[in-house]
Amino acid sequence: MEIKNIFSNFKNGLIKSRENLKGKIEQLIKKSKDKEMFLEQLEEMLILSDIGVSATEEIVNYFDKINFKEYSRNDFEYFKDQLKRMLIEMLNHSSNSIEINEDRLNVIMVVGVNGSGKTSAVGKMAFKFKGEDKKILLVPADTFRAAAIKQLDILANGAGVEIIKSTENADPASVVYDGIHAAKARKNNLVIIDTAGRLHNKVNLMNELKKIKKVAKKEAGENASLEILQTIDATMGQNGIFQAKSFHESLGVNGLILTKMDGTAKGGIVVAIKKDLNIPVKLISFGEKLDNLHYFENDKFVNALID
Repeated sequence: MEIKNIFSNFKNGLIKSRENLKGKIEQLIKKSKDKEMFLEQLEEMLILSDIGVSATEEIVNYFDKINFKEYSRNDFEYFKDQLKRMLIEMLNHSSNSIEINEDRLNVIMVVGVNGSGKTSAVGKMAFKFKGEDKKILLVPADTFRAAAIKQLDILANGAGVEIIKSTENADPASVVYDGIHAAKARKNNLVIIDTAGRLHNKVNLMNELKKIKKVAKKEAGENASLEILQTIDATMGQNGIFQAKSFHESLGVNGLILTKMDGTAKGGIVVAIKKDLNIPVKLISFGEKLDNLHYFENDKFVNALID
């Protein structure tokens, strides 16, 4: 996809977030009569945009050091450019890439709470990586919901990739075991595992996910890669940070898939998670179609968010 089209997708997908933030910034510039009022309203705006306390503090401190006449005289464009520069810098401290090596088995384990778009994200990833000539096998390890197994089967057919069979209430770790060995036998180079977001019995979710991770890592072998990606529903705001922290502490999350950005006015959650937890967003989804998943690019995201 051309760079221009990628930017266009980001811009279209972030329209609600952009209109919300842009409107607040313009009002901020117009209504602020002095530096103190400006900084107070700036802090409130950033917090309400879910950018987070740490990032907000850094941004406010930066603008506190600038002569108020500078951004009041230069108006919206000057302030916007300074804010964009800061946000891009905050997001640029780690890699957003997903490394898939053709010469080894690559395993991606997708985790997240139910309702965060996890199964849909697995299907979209399959479609995306199929387009990059990867030989993919999907593993439906969310065996506590028959609907999840059926949904992933439909998505696999739509993406044109293989999926192993699974049944409701089967042991998730056993399904992963079978999936890894099936991938080796079929010479697949990418396995994507869908997992449960909650359990309907007394077994602890994180313990179950740790078990799946252990089995996947052992059976894939020493030369294989294992990446854990977590889906975060962007409409959840600060709750997304709590979810990311919980999963990261238990599993060691490598990156995030930000979903449902088309339905939110709170794009700042990307900055908050990166700043507070140092977990990069690697993929971002704007809609329901299989091709509505893109690699997350810091500069394009910020430029689309504040333009």
